[in-house]
Amino acid sequence: MSPRTPSAPHHRLGRPVRVPLVLAAAGVLVAGLTTSAAAQDPIYNPPRLVSLQLQAPNVTVIFRDNSEPDTAFFIELTERDNPTYARINKTLPGTNAPGVGRTVTRSVNAGIKPGIAYCATVKALVHSEDPLLYDLEDAVTDPSNKVCANPTDAANPAGSPTNASLGTITGEAEPAAGTNRNFWLPYGNAGAEVKGAVIEVATSGALSIRRPPENGTFSGFQCVQSGAVAGSTSGGFRCTGGTLKAGEKNQIPVLVKVGTAGPGAIHASIRVPSDTNPGDNNSTHTVRVK
Repeated sequence: MSPRTPSAPHHRLGRPVRVPLVLAAAGVLVAGLTTSAAAQDPIYNPPRLVSLQLQAPNVTVIFRDNSEPDTAFFIELTERDNPTYARINKTLPGTNAPGVGRTVTRSVNAGIKPGIAYCATVKALVHSEDPLLYDLEDAVTDPSNKVCANPTDAANPAGSPTNASLGTITGEAEPAAGTNRNFWLPYGNAGAEVKGAVIEVATSGALSIRRPPENGTFSGFQCVQSGAVAGSTSGGFRCTGGTLKAGEKNQIPVLVKVGTAGPGAIHASIRVPSDTNPGDNNSTHTVRVK
């Protein structure tokens, strides 16, 4: 027997509580029984779909679970540009998400076509123990909100959203005072090709910038020396006009002068238009000058 959608409202009344006639006749109030049953009522609010990722043939969704007690989740996919052409319905792997309001990530081989944009909604299957209203059938919530996405190809992420990032700055951890040292700042782009990237580097403490990197050598960046930026007291440099190709990984030099003994640091950031994950756009490297 297939699951069915519950009738409104989504929050059902609790299972009827049978009170013995002898108690009712005696005028005894049985408190708390109805409240206890109602407190366990299922919740039929639909999920809230947060994001959709397409990497044919697989689909990954992130959603907030708003039902309880759910036993399964389903996804429905339609082509964004041909919504009536075909519908794909799949059960998402995994079982329940205990509680309400939890963020859930699920992936499934949905058999989607490469290079096609899709839209998705998610539903939850909610367990019911009330045979009077549902004949022992579990009920499916209404669909979530609809989210659409462009395809992503792992081998060629040109269809991906923009996602620039910085890696861990490499170089000596304890450079000698009064010397020149070179550090390397890795950067990359896990998304579509993007133009107009900006990298800013600042130094603090015992480190200062000798000179900026050569113009045009690294992803087309044009770099100039700058004053105190990003909390720096020792200056830095700013590179603009960079073009990051899809899937590019590169690095740019940070040429520093080491001052007197003590702590020092290099602070770096990268910015690109419409970055979908700005949380990985900063990097810091600390040193202890001997």
